[in-house]
Amino acid sequence: MKYKPLSFRKVKRYSLKKRESKVGLSQAGNIYEKGGTFGDFLDSLPAVLASRDIIEVADAIIKAGNGKRPVVLAMGAHPIKLGLSPVIIDLINNGIITAIATNGAAIVHDFEMSYIGMTSEDVAEELSCGTF
Repeated sequence: MKYKPLSFRKVKRYSLKKRESKVGLSQAGNIYEKGGTFGDFLDSLPAVLASRDIIEVADAIIKAGNGKRPVVLAMGAHPIKLGLSPVIIDLINNGIITAIATNGAAIVHDFEMSYIGMTSEDVAEELSCGTF
């Protein structure tokens, strides 16, 4: 046998019913009804963990816009890489986002999408060939 079997001798167990949990059934989201508003969509999200973050960000953007404050989108490359440029551009054109802070990878993906209409090569494959 190449590996020794794992030992569970020191594992401490406890009751699931007594464990403290972060999310309960009462906090579950609701079904968003077709034809509803974006506010209805936000209200349908559960107000916990990452969903709560989305709601808080939306509230902060609204507050900033009402106070005539800038809204700066700070992001890595993934929104561009995954095709969200049209959404980001629309938010800029509608005055919701006033500035963008990003990194070099986002600029590369944006250039590639605008220049050849595709991006995101298979890095592992290219590295193995020495062409990355």
